[in-house]
Amino acid sequence: MNYFEGITDLEQAKLRYREVAKQLHPDKGGTAIEFQKMQEEYKILLVKLQQNHNAVPSNNPSPETELLSELGKLATVLLEKQVPQEYLKQRMTNRQSPVEKRIYSGLISFLDKLV
Repeated sequence: MNYFEGITDLEQAKLRYREVAKQLHPDKGGTAIEFQKMQEEYKILLVKLQQNHNAVPSNNPSPETELLSELGKLATVLLEKQVPQEYLKQRMTNRQSPVEKRIYSGLISFLDKLV
């Protein structure tokens, strides 16, 4: 089921999440499975909205832009598979590039806010 169809910005997503959460929460008569599915869909939507917000149109994307794009795709997979932030923290410590460290740090912060 698509609980967030037609949502195009973060404020709309937050409002819809609150509305749907009130209906689907197990304490309010919903089921845990429905609520969990809605939360997963919300997490994926947030990543997509973040990617759209950070998208920079260019015919020749810079290496940093390409890296950000790849990390955005990685974030989607990580959210779908619920990979813990500890894994990302370990990867960040193994990086030498300050840009990569900053990107991993930002991704970890973003994921922490979703939980």
